[in-house]
Amino acid sequence: MWAMVRTVTHLSPGLRARGALAAVTATLVLLAGCSTGGADGEADAAASTSSSGSASATPTKSPDRDAPLSADQACAAMYVDGDKTLEERIGTALVGASDGLDAASADQMHAMAIELGRLQPRVPEEFQSPVEKIRAPFLQLQETLDLAETGQVELDIASTVEGLKEYEKLC
Repeated sequence: MWAMVRTVTHLSPGLRARGALAAVTATLVLLAGCSTGGADGEADAAASTSSSGSASATPTKSPDRDAPLSADQACAAMYVDGDKTLEERIGTALVGASDGLDAASADQMHAMAIELGRLQPRVPEEFQSPVEKIRAPFLQLQETLDLAETGQVELDIASTVEGLKEYEKLC
């Protein structure tokens, strides 16, 4: 599991390992390509929502943010919703941090930690462990920044890849 631990250097972006980054990026792209099957389920869910009436869809948006998700909704949250899916944004944030940690990439990593933290209690129980694994490197970086530590941060990218694979199997 620790085979793909990624080192992020706060001030020295010259210490990058491009091979590991390419492997992680390729894995994330493969996972994204394999997850297109969830789009049909989301289209069906969207069709059933629209047939129930559009007047009820607007008022339910604010409570919906905290409401528990079904398995189909959990899959849509990861692989369908938004201009750029959550899975794609996870990959982008990790690649950005591995290219050298700056304020923008740290903000992106922090935002992902928060978003995944909000998602975790809402998904069905069987999805919670994969979300926890996906969230691991984001929390590692957040804890390091909170402690104001300088130097290198070992990000557990393998945990994210494993969590994404488990999440995809559930979908």
